[in-house]
Amino acid sequence: MLVSLMLMAQQRTISGRVTDANGNPLSGATVSVQGTNVATQTAADGSFSIQAATGNTLIFSSVGFVTQQTKLTAESNVNISLQVQSGQLSEVVVTALGVRRERRGLGYAIEEVKGEQLTKSNNQNLVNSLNGRVAGLQVVSSGGAPGQAARITIRGGAKSITGNNEPLFVIDGIPVSNANDGSGGYTEVEGVSTPNRVADVNAEDIESISILRGIAASVLYGNRGANGVILITTKSGRGRQGAPVITFNSTTGFDNPLKLPDFQTSFAQGGTAAAYQEGGSRSFGPRIQGQKVFSNAVGDSITLRAYDPRADFLQTGVTINNNLSVAQSRENVNYFLSLGHSRQQSIVPNQDYNKASARLNVSNQVTSRLNVGLNLNYIRTWGDVPYLGQSGNNPFFALFNMPISWDINRFGYVRPNGSQINFRGGSFDNPLWTVNKTFFNTQNDRMIGALTLGYKVASWLDVTYRLGLDQLNDDRKSFRDINTGSYPNGALYNDNINRQEITSTVLLNINKRLSEDFGVAFTGGQDFNQRRLKNYTQTGTALISAGIPHMNNVSSFDPNYEFTTLRRLIGVFGDLKFDYRNMLYLGLTARNEWSSTLPQQNRSYFYPGVNASFIFTEAIKGSKNVLSYGKIRAGFAQSSRDPNPYQVINYFVVPGNTVAAGFGDGFVASSAPLSFPFNGVAGYTTSNIINNPNLKAETTSEVEIGTELRFFRDRIALEATWFSNKNDNGIVPLDVSPAAGATNFVVNSGVTRVKGIEVSLNATPVRSRNFGWNSTITFSRIRSKVEETYPGVDQIYLGGFDGNPAIFAVKGQRYGSIIGTAYQRDDAGNILVDDDGFPLFADGVNLGYIEPDWTGGLRNTLTFKNFSLDFLIDTRQGGYIYNGTEELLDFYGVTKKTESREEDFIFPGVRQSDGKPNETAVKRNATWWNFAQGNEEYVYENNWVRLREANLSYNWLLPNSKSIKNVVVGIYGRNLWMHTNVPHVDPESSSFGTNNGQGATRMAFPTLRSVGFNVKLVF
Repeated sequence: MLVSLMLMAQQRTISGRVTDANGNPLSGATVSVQGTNVATQTAADGSFSIQAATGNTLIFSSVGFVTQQTKLTAESNVNISLQVQSGQLSEVVVTALGVRRERRGLGYAIEEVKGEQLTKSNNQNLVNSLNGRVAGLQVVSSGGAPGQAARITIRGGAKSITGNNEPLFVIDGIPVSNANDGSGGYTEVEGVSTPNRVADVNAEDIESISILRGIAASVLYGNRGANGVILITTKSGRGRQGAPVITFNSTTGFDNPLKLPDFQTSFAQGGTAAAYQEGGSRSFGPRIQGQKVFSNAVGDSITLRAYDPRADFLQTGVTINNNLSVAQSRENVNYFLSLGHSRQQSIVPNQDYNKASARLNVSNQVTSRLNVGLNLNYIRTWGDVPYLGQSGNNPFFALFNMPISWDINRFGYVRPNGSQINFRGGSFDNPLWTVNKTFFNTQNDRMIGALTLGYKVASWLDVTYRLGLDQLNDDRKSFRDINTGSYPNGALYNDNINRQEITSTVLLNINKRLSEDFGVAFTGGQDFNQRRLKNYTQTGTALISAGIPHMNNVSSFDPNYEFTTLRRLIGVFGDLKFDYRNMLYLGLTARNEWSSTLPQQNRSYFYPGVNASFIFTEAIKGSKNVLSYGKIRAGFAQSSRDPNPYQVINYFVVPGNTVAAGFGDGFVASSAPLSFPFNGVAGYTTSNIINNPNLKAETTSEVEIGTELRFFRDRIALEATWFSNKNDNGIVPLDVSPAAGATNFVVNSGVTRVKGIEVSLNATPVRSRNFGWNSTITFSRIRSKVEETYPGVDQIYLGGFDGNPAIFAVKGQRYGSIIGTAYQRDDAGNILVDDDGFPLFADGVNLGYIEPDWTGGLRNTLTFKNFSLDFLIDTRQGGYIYNGTEELLDFYGVTKKTESREEDFIFPGVRQSDGKPNETAVKRNATWWNFAQGNEEYVYENNWVRLREANLSYNWLLPNSKSIKNVVVGIYGRNLWMHTNVPHVDPESSSFGTNNGQGATRMAFPTLRSVGFNVKLVF
């Protein structure tokens, strides 16, 4: 009895945390007391608590990791870092169709990002959270507006000349939409901050993301995987035995512009220095010296002084994100339930974006053979989002060119009679009018669901059926009140977008050892995919009374616009893999598809793939202390890309519909064509596009070769891949003469080729009981080339402005060239100047490619006891960007460099007339900026380095608490610092949304710098 009491007295609670070599928590790891039956498993954040005594030995184990032991001393806190087993490397990773395979057997590149890495910096768009983390993956954010879309590409995004180059997203085995519906996705430079739909996903629900970069990895997804695939696996209740694990996260952040233009502070509004004059758009008026002038806005004399309208208008944005989840594994059932809500209040008044999400993941092992899984995710997003680019209602367009002599708060924005008070005329509104008298409201309801049935026929054979649905309904309302600049009579649009995607997949999985040395695995099946899009728009072109955004308040209508597309895709596929002694692997893949968007004679197309890998260190005898793991791999595969619906037959449209006609450039009002019905008579005309009844699918072929090396027992890990792909039979809408009765003709033409290298280096310089340092470097260098366009056509339009500049795919050049006005030069390269001292320009000149020369990222994670510091630096080097914001602000006379307007200036060049150096002095006043501007002056090398994010946290373990198991508190920052030679703007921003025509920015919503704090409670 005495001995028993003594032993009991020695027992105490031991707590701690189990992580991998990168500092990521290991959930479900087993912690046991050697020689006893006492054991527990780690929670989702890697924490544990267990009863043990001094002198006992704790054993830590997890599948794929080296088992570790530690003898207890007087300390009650034990933190352990488990290392991947040498020669295994092989955590099991999620591959195509959700099949889990050992990484060592894969003959292609695959990258995995853990869910914890995506939530540390409170980024509201999941796509932006991937920036800088994966070699070969590039994200371009359109800007920092609430809900604003981001473009994501893998391996350059230059396979299809005019088609979609973004990857396919798959959540828990179900393909989902990442569409950017609306003007935010068009090639024009005005529109609305519409989101890309993957931004709907709650990042707190994500367990991991697998990136299938090459076609060899994604071929089983068919033509939709031609641009790569991003596989999202959400959390489950697995590994949460015992009481339910309840987790609450709360994050609050504060947002301000990362970079604003550098404004002059000396000169007032006006066209010349002789007089102050309101009503114009330019700031070339008199120098501000406290003089009295008459103000039309005030109706009285005012004293000129310099204000800061940008600071007076903008506010600090606030982003709040709360999430509650419950996870548990009980006998044959495990579940994960989460509820989340986020609200992003803009730096622009009266604009915000909200997201609410509810998720339920349940898996039930009904019998020893039958498993049933259900994944449901309901999402609602809503908010008032900004107009963009050269839209007259873009608050930044008018705000950026607002004169410093304009007191935005004192002068106001509306008169008693309802007319607008504005510093300028035309179609661009006072920013206060924009945020109080116009809005674009969106409310999206979305349901993503999957039902999975799995039946194990034998130990080596199972069958899976999966049915998936992605249904969304986006109701939008766009309102411009009476007296809005470009809509003096007001305007109202009701827009409904409904998308539905149904996917049905049957899988047969075989995994069998044929002998001790040989193994075989086979995945085969059939899938069906149907996508439906419905778009219905009501357009009111004149309001009856001001301030009432309702269709019953409209006096004049355009015809209603209704648009529907339906497409189906059927595929059969097979993936056969052989392995020899778990060191030599061979994979053979094949898929045949039938697409409804192709003509009947071309609907069926087949593409194969082959990949192999060799773990050469398994064949080398001797010590592996230096090279602990070595693998070489190679793969080849083909894929195709079908056209959008209704490109093989000609169809009729209603003429004169303003929605169907598209958008203008924001400066020139669209013409008013004859609208039908006219006098009660219906009328139709053929589409402006001549479609092609013989259209074929685009074809992409890709080869990749790579290696994966681990040194010093996995302290250093290197992965490198070289790839080359070629895209043939591009589906291109060529421009044709209006005499043909159309503007475009759809053809199969164009060849692009992309080559590149991708490198990832991971190192653990320090690894001890209390301190760890892990560092990851990513690097990619990609080169694209447009090898063919069409006979007689040297360049194909990708996006741009009415006039110069624009982005084209140019034959013989890298994909995406800025074409615009450049300085005229003589044979020696000198700029030509006229006799008045003004430079001369030439149109249609290639000013540079938009593709980066290389991109890279550096991530460091440092842990000291319960502290963790994580930061990510990424960079882009090479390529060019057109800074349209600077060009316009120079024209308006508001940039800092226009303050030199009173000084004599001699432009460095030679006179065209006699070839002699220019000696004519000019004043860089309004006249200069009228005529001396060319696009070339505003094209910069798109180089930048930024501190993408940084996070500091502390984890309190509370082993003696009966409720809260641990508390994590932290602070974070996003876009904390940036270095670039591009003035006035963040060169990562884009005015072209998510389409292929990148490389230009003009009055884009500024990127945000964010700082905040978070609290996490685990019960």
